[in-house]
This record gives sequence, structure tokens and C-alpha cells, in this order.
Amino acid sequence: MKLMDRRIEPRHVLPFEMRPVPQALVLELLNHAVWAPNHRLREPWKFIYIANDNREGLEFFHKQVPAHLIVTMKNESDAYKHDENLAAVFCLIQNFKLLAWEKKLGVNVSFYDWMFDRGVCQKLGIPEKERIAAVLDLGFYLEIPEAKPASVASLKWRLL
Repeated sequence: MKLMDRRIEPRHVLPFEMRPVPQALVLELLNHAVWAPNHRLREPWKFIYIANDNREGLEFFHKQVPAHLIVTMKNESDAYKHDENLAAVFCLIQNFKLLAWEKKLGVNVSFYDWMFDRGVCQKLGIPEKERIAAVLDLGFYLEIPEAKPASVASLKWRLL
């Protein structure tokens, strides 16, 4: 089945295998996913990869997840730039999810209270002028059920 014919649903309820997620795979996917800059060609993102075996002192991460990818973005005082950057970051995340799906890598986009804690950000080496946009929980699913057909956009479409 083609990607266009599928609806990739959130799989956050499905357990991950605890095998490692290769850094090289994540970097390969990111190198393709970054084709999502905003129209001013700003690339407001940075990434922090944290493998399961490298979480000492980072007790706020879920232990049932083999790896995490923290996506950060620049803080902007200009609301227009901020919104534009945030949109670009989430386009990148969607690109990453679609590319990962082809490699059978599961991606859950997560938001945690600790993302907004400057103490945690400092512990992760995130500068004051950046913030965490999202945390991607990464792993290979134990089992992937068949996806349902995509919903029809015309059901949510109207013309003025």
C-alpha cells in the first residue's frame, strides 16, 4: 500500500521493543526531514539524541522507550517569527514521522511538564535562547496493526 493511501495513526498505546535505535538511522531520517524551512529559509531547530543506555541523571525520561529525540527551537520575541518557526518545526517532525514509518521506526510526539523547566533545560545543555518544542519517543514497535484507510478531506471541506 502506498503512503498516500494510508492514515498513520498515533501508536502511543503500543509497546516498543527495547532494542537500540541506531543513531545513524535517526541522523539519516533527520537529514531528509529538514526540508521543511519556513519561507524565510530559517531552520529554527536543533536536536538532542538520548539513547536508553545514556540516561544517567535524566530520570524524567520514560524507561520503556529505547531512545528520545529532543527537538528544540529558538525563542523569538516577535510573535510572527515564533509562530512561523513553530510551524516549520512541526512540519519537520511530520516529515520525520513519515520517513521513520518507512523504516518501521515508531515515533510518538510527546509533551512533558519538565520541558518548560529551565533547570532541566540547563541539565540538557539547552541555551537560554532556546526552548523544547517536542520530545520524540523512538522505538521499533513489537507489533504494528494494519492502518485504516485515510479519511476523506472533502468531509471537512467547505467553500465560501
